[in-house]
Amino acid sequence: MATALKLLRKTILQTIVGLVTLTWSLSGEAAAGYVSIDKDGEVWWFKAPDGKHFLSVGANHVESLYWQSPNNQSFVRTQYGPDLILPNGQINEGSEAAKKWAANVSRNFETWGFNTFGFHNSLSASLRSASKAFYVVELDLRTPWGWNMSRPQLLQAMKRRPTDIFSEDFRLAAEANADEFVKPRANDPLLLGYAYSDGPPWTVSDGTDAAALEKLSPAEKIIHPWVLTLMSQPANSSGKQAWLAALKEWYPSADKAGATYGISASNWGDLAATTAWRQIADSAQAGADSQAFLGKIIRQWYAVRQQAIRRHDTHHLILGDKLNINRDRKFPEELSRSLHLMNDYVDVINIQYYAPFSEQRETLAFIYKECGKPILNGDTAVNPLWEDNPLSNTEFYGKLGKTYADHVTNLFSLPYFIGWHHCGYMRGLRKPYIEAMQRGDQPTVQFYLKSKHTFREGFISELEEPITPLLTPLSQAIRESEQVHAGTGVGKGL
Repeated sequence: MATALKLLRKTILQTIVGLVTLTWSLSGEAAAGYVSIDKDGEVWWFKAPDGKHFLSVGANHVESLYWQSPNNQSFVRTQYGPDLILPNGQINEGSEAAKKWAANVSRNFETWGFNTFGFHNSLSASLRSASKAFYVVELDLRTPWGWNMSRPQLLQAMKRRPTDIFSEDFRLAAEANADEFVKPRANDPLLLGYAYSDGPPWTVSDGTDAAALEKLSPAEKIIHPWVLTLMSQPANSSGKQAWLAALKEWYPSADKAGATYGISASNWGDLAATTAWRQIADSAQAGADSQAFLGKIIRQWYAVRQQAIRRHDTHHLILGDKLNINRDRKFPEELSRSLHLMNDYVDVINIQYYAPFSEQRETLAFIYKECGKPILNGDTAVNPLWEDNPLSNTEFYGKLGKTYADHVTNLFSLPYFIGWHHCGYMRGLRKPYIEAMQRGDQPTVQFYLKSKHTFREGFISELEEPITPLLTPLSQAIRESEQVHAGTGVGKGL
């Protein structure tokens, strides 16, 4: 009898432990074997599967494009052989050339102190095999926005692809995307986390094209482009039904709702049938409606994406969208609102931000105050448009290296800043410049030549020569970054 009771107690205890473990897992807390986040006192860290705290230092754009520009095609054939690049322009995964290429990239990462392949990288099997670095998976759904579209551009893009965030089609697309990219990586200990899109339009800038802005209707100038697109859908669409449901929350009757938009509506069916919203009778109220419905869109976007991921993976971090903070910071109310709306659905605040530390410090403090979560700058450069300079200009690169080192040290002195991913790996010709040359677009070619911005920011030349004057101080700063972050270093920057 005593033995039976002991077995019963043991079974109950195991069940309780199992339930607690399951609860931790489903709530996004750390699970053994996965990268997580951890707060030690007031200091945030990434936490490796072995329990070690670390900061994510990475690079983006380790892409085949930069090994096939007009300047280095001959070098690449000599260095790796003719089979590194496939006819479609991609790396020939599994080939001896690809293995050699990946080994070189991995060696550079280790030498410089980089430990993560960031947002804008192909999921190269060769790199994954050659490197012990962590990596980010971009769950790229086909979205209508570009990373920094103005209001007129966004309106046109939304008209071309009116993404109905509330539809069953959108949910199925998110689930299919997760089936393809999440399911096979759900148990990978080197996965840093899942990211979404580049610069979502939770804030919108009118842009600098005054002529394009002047052509917009009153409604287009006030109502958020995504909101206006869903308002304008047919009555039976999910987005239109969500809009009508919102109007019923905010207005006591259809005629009151219609009055805001200069529409005569005797019943809700009249508003359901309306697909052209051009005039505004009450600008303040229409603007408030737009922001409120955008909030519903934002929450739906993050909820559906999270659910799709968690069907397969209850452990890994959700990094969410790479927020365009250079734009978003100019709209603090909208930025605050979007941060609060996404906060339940992401584990880390993932941003893109190019600015001196003196500016970043204030903005990053604002973000952390709003959401209380650690921040990863997933796409950055100290100077996002380096002027074209040969490697022989050691004075230029020496000054740049010192600037980079100070920047990294200061950023990691912030207790909630846990990741820095650079906007480039190779100092190769920019994609738009190459494409302009290929199509014979001389005005665009001359624009890049005259501005001396034909090259992307990066740490090796097109011939894979390390830019030593830049890398030496930067690598030293990276080596010291964990000590600085823990509060025992010298470059506090606070």
